[in-house]
Amino acid sequence: MKFTIRQETEGEYSEIYNLIKTAFKTAKVSDGDEQEFTNRLRSGGNYIPGLALVAEADGRLIGHIMLTKTYVTQPDGCRFETLLVAPLSVLLEYRSQGIGSALMKEGVRLAKEMGYKTAFLCGDPDYYCRLEYKPAHLYDIHHESIPAEYVMVYEMEPDSLKGVTGMICM
Repeated sequence: MKFTIRQETEGEYSEIYNLIKTAFKTAKVSDGDEQEFTNRLRSGGNYIPGLALVAEADGRLIGHIMLTKTYVTQPDGCRFETLLVAPLSVLLEYRSQGIGSALMKEGVRLAKEMGYKTAFLCGDPDYYCRLEYKPAHLYDIHHESIPAEYVMVYEMEPDSLKGVTGMICM
């Protein structure tokens, strides 16, 4: 299937909202708030327009991903800047065609160009392990309320989390 990946535009926010809402109705892991969470992230100070991407086919938005700044608060109170991938959305009828993987890879490629070295997410371990994400608890990084098996991290550069432990803000 042919599709393109490009940066989202402000005029597409309502269409993206509906895409995320629809996509997460059939997701394995969902709290039903992903579309609202996206709006909160976009309106917050950690939004990075260049890391908010859509997949488009035949003039229709079929997928979306956003990476925003977040932090790991370490035991000494210092904050380690990182990225939060939230959410990755692909409409049901377009899944298993490489769209989600392509969005993830392009997001990581652009993030690396911007100098970021790590990205965290909350999601299905079976899916994200295929994209080289690892459980964050292996690095002694946790979230205060999300079960450890769903908090995952990707090191864009080896050992970029060396010496970093603490609580991830999502």
